[in-house]
Amino acid sequence: MACTALLGSRLLLALAAAAAVLPPAVAVYSSLWGKEGELWDPAGALPDFSFAGYRQGNEELPRPPATRSVTEFRPPGSNLSDTEMIKAALAWAHAQPLAEGFVVLTLPPGRFELSERIYLNRSRLVLRGAGRVRTRLYVPHSLTDLYGPSHEGAGGYVHFGGIVTVSGTAARGEVAATVVADAAKGSKTVQVDDASALLVGQYYVLNFKDVDGKFNNAMFDDLVEAPAKYADRTRTKVAARVTGIEGQTVTLERHLPYAIVQGVNKVTLVPRDPSMTHDTGVEGLTFEFKWEWYAGHHLERGWNAIEFSDVYDCWARNIGTVNADNGILINDAASVTVEGIKMQVSRTRRNSIPNKYGEDTDSDGHWGVQHANAFDVLVKQFDIRCSMLHDLGTGSSGKFSVIMSGRLQDGNLDLHRALSGPTLHTDIDVGKGSNALYSGGPDSSGPNAAAGTTWWGIRSAQPVDPPKSKRRPGDCAFGPVLNLVGVDIKPAEALRMCATWHYERDIDGPVNLYYAQLARRKRLERWVPLAVTVPPGAAPAAAAQEAPAPAPA
Repeated sequence: MACTALLGSRLLLALAAAAAVLPPAVAVYSSLWGKEGELWDPAGALPDFSFAGYRQGNEELPRPPATRSVTEFRPPGSNLSDTEMIKAALAWAHAQPLAEGFVVLTLPPGRFELSERIYLNRSRLVLRGAGRVRTRLYVPHSLTDLYGPSHEGAGGYVHFGGIVTVSGTAARGEVAATVVADAAKGSKTVQVDDASALLVGQYYVLNFKDVDGKFNNAMFDDLVEAPAKYADRTRTKVAARVTGIEGQTVTLERHLPYAIVQGVNKVTLVPRDPSMTHDTGVEGLTFEFKWEWYAGHHLERGWNAIEFSDVYDCWARNIGTVNADNGILINDAASVTVEGIKMQVSRTRRNSIPNKYGEDTDSDGHWGVQHANAFDVLVKQFDIRCSMLHDLGTGSSGKFSVIMSGRLQDGNLDLHRALSGPTLHTDIDVGKGSNALYSGGPDSSGPNAAAGTTWWGIRSAQPVDPPKSKRRPGDCAFGPVLNLVGVDIKPAEALRMCATWHYERDIDGPVNLYYAQLARRKRLERWVPLAVTVPPGAAPAAAAQEAPAPAPA
């Protein structure tokens, strides 16, 4: 017995000594990124998504102090309804001069009935509840009940409309300069016809207009042909801050995501119109819709919470929905942040009652959060606990957006064709993963996802199918140039995936690519404050008012 113990002790010592001389495990990092971005190529297959969100990630969401409570607009003994009280408060807020800065209307803890659609059209206006658990807006009537069928298709409120709508003007600024020379993808400089109207420190929207379908094809790395119906249209916009001007050479803060080539695209620089609504938010509320069975795909009756339309630098924060058709819809907007949305139902809305199309309505709703014709959108910290047809989606021409840091019970990350993407999905728990990478949309709208669309750090309870739509999983028709990193794809399907897709099953980090890209940008650029150039005859105060404050170092 003693001899056996001695041999056991010697064996343990020998194993420990062997372990001590073994080389440490080698960390594995993506060839697209490396450990801290040292392998990243701005002209390569992985786009820079670090400009997504409010103020392009340069500033945190603001938290201005409260101005007035909406309850001040219902005097004691008044017969005003909750809706009338809220509308009176909003009418007062919209009458306040913009020079007064933020107007923050608060809703105290409690349950308030909202029986009409309300609008936030003023910049620097915030509607703030006491938290999504404590303040609830009960909505007894759908948009169809209130206003009849929508203008979409069969009359459903599919992609538009919210009981709370943050909207601005569709007007855009005048062209300040036109790019007149080719510029490589990944470059930060462009040559313009006349830089005299441009200001250092200001944001401009680069409008990429297609020429004869050639630029639309370039969005798929010229590996597929985009639908002809999108030819000669402006479907890509990139907001960028000007950091330097020398003669007619303009330096931008961000890398060009696409090459500028004469005869392929036409690119103009347009200043953001100050009349567009910006710096407006909705926060700390739960929208509780009257329960009814889900009416079906494209027949949504308009139990929709929030819509953002024709705005930039706006947000929804700490939002809940109960029994919604659509949670948050973002259209024709830029730099919108959705932070902390929780979606659930009081009881399932799924049913087998055939709708007018003869389809079962086997879902609780349509979109969780969707953005279309919208750019640099950031959706984070979501928790979707019901069954939506499309939990989180990129619609028509949604680009350079990030969906991250959230969980689904068995949801999907949708790219809905029509030149949608690139989008980054990162640090997401998709739950069971039955259809995690499934996407919809009509075949006539082309591939589901533009080149550079990326899934990075996607967790699932079981291996998932590769991206798929109406063809087999992993078919190149979904989009010919995609990135899947840190995604547990079914091994057999991984072997059959499109040969031009980049796939790495396991990496040691980063878990969240957006945070890694943003940290790299801050580290390299050191956030040097930009001086704002004021053109002759302009009012310095007005110019400074629209210039974004630099982010802290």
